[in-house]
Amino acid sequence: MHGLVGGEGMTEALRDYCEERFLTVRSGYGASDLTIGIGGETDLTVWLRRALLQDHDLREAVLGPGESRTPMIFQYNPLETYLETTEEGQLLCTLTSTAVLSPKLRYNIGDEARLMDWHDLAAVLRSQPQWQAPAREAFAKQGMKLPLLLLFGRADATISFMGANIYPQDVENGLYTDPRRAAQIGSFTLTLEDVEGDATRQQPTIHLELREGVDVDAPGRVALAAEVREGVVDYLARTSRDFAQSLEESDRSDDIEVRVHDAGTGPFADLPDKLKRVYLSGPA
Repeated sequence: MHGLVGGEGMTEALRDYCEERFLTVRSGYGASDLTIGIGGETDLTVWLRRALLQDHDLREAVLGPGESRTPMIFQYNPLETYLETTEEGQLLCTLTSTAVLSPKLRYNIGDEARLMDWHDLAAVLRSQPQWQAPAREAFAKQGMKLPLLLLFGRADATISFMGANIYPQDVENGLYTDPRRAAQIGSFTLTLEDVEGDATRQQPTIHLELREGVDVDAPGRVALAAEVREGVVDYLARTSRDFAQSLEESDRSDDIEVRVHDAGTGPFADLPDKLKRVYLSGPA
């Protein structure tokens, strides 16, 4: 079985977790008020995204210096879906098919994105021998010389702490490094909260919701919180230069609190019935 997912971005850690059961997991990008088929992942884009997490030189060559976020990467057909970006980096979409009931021109989806021509990517990959062979092998699976959509998602889904931005995908990567731990967690949300007794300080807080039917005792919750904190801090230190630099400058930089809640309790109580999860919320 192969898994097809959509609706929101996913991390490579979550893909690895799902591929313990599925042969492959591939994501598609679309918008319910446009079309569900704007772009799709290929073996090449999955290889590229994984490589960006490990190779800082490739990351800078593709994303530019100082970019700590890792986008979803899709290929798309510009003859069916014409894409542009605004000066602020927001994605504009025009559907060219006459089969669309209600076509929209230069529709702003509200996602932050970059576009990359196929030939520009090929030139980057040819510049270093260590990138050529794995990229060529991945490309051979589908062989589509189509442009790339590098999708960052909503620009406001972040909190800033000690000069570094923390995104929900950073938390998710920390959660899914351990399959045993991932099987206990239903969802999470990220907040920035005041530190009790010190009105001048705030700290990131990760709220974890246990799955329905999962019972974890008090010592187990302490251990789960510690493991998640360690996983998130380790991931941020490896992928975010701003966060790594802040670790060197202050011992407060890894001061991330993790709280564990039963299913449907705490910040997860009485949530509205939405298709998409809310990963960023106000103080609990």
